[in-house]
Amino acid sequence: MLPVVSAVGLLARSAGGFAQDGIYGYEHEVVQEKFVVQEQDKAASQRNTSEQILERFGAKMEEHASVEMHFTFSGADKFGGAMDVLEGTIYRQGADYAVVNQQVEFYVCGNTKWIYMVENNEAMASPHDPASIDVVENPTALFSAQLPKGYSFSKNPNLIIDNSLEVVEISFTPKDKKLPYSSILLRIYLQSLTPHSVKYNAKDGSWFEATITAYTHRNNPFPPEQFTFSQENHPGVYITDLR
Repeated sequence: MLPVVSAVGLLARSAGGFAQDGIYGYEHEVVQEKFVVQEQDKAASQRNTSEQILERFGAKMEEHASVEMHFTFSGADKFGGAMDVLEGTIYRQGADYAVVNQQVEFYVCGNTKWIYMVENNEAMASPHDPASIDVVENPTALFSAQLPKGYSFSKNPNLIIDNSLEVVEISFTPKDKKLPYSSILLRIYLQSLTPHSVKYNAKDGSWFEATITAYTHRNNPFPPEQFTFSQENHPGVYITDLR
């Protein structure tokens, strides 16, 4: 029987790699504008507050309603032991999302979350709160303008340069002290206002980081099947329904 786990927690324990083609394997192009940093641009970006950047970032994510993101997922346990680096894809449309790989699949649509374990042909359905701002339980909360309501963050972000691109780094501390992580580090490409990476620092000393390697927003929406688990396509599947 499947335990109740978060998307981040299950990814951290997975040993296999993610399939790069996704469910439908449509062709995509990386939308990442190259930006050569000038000194005056750096000075201007440093005058942006974290709140101003997050407001623009949230607006951009709402504008990009249907998105495909490829990423690498890495981390280390509380003893410093490195986990295998995973490669994966996440599909997001509003508050719905899906993550698919050869070992585990996530489907989140409306108020329902499905987790499917490929090797065991076992699936679990559980309630999902699309309005949750717990980014471990609901990764799409990172793209919500409501995120700052549940977290404290510094007034001014750090500025770093990655491949001649300007990246701002904002550290979040959850206001709910019962959450299992102590801080979250969100990096955003300043020019395109698209995500660069997110790092979760757990209270036990372990950490996990997802780095976006390709970002594509679609003009046409995904079909509903992208975010729903199909029992018909998995004959004999064992289902645990916790709804």
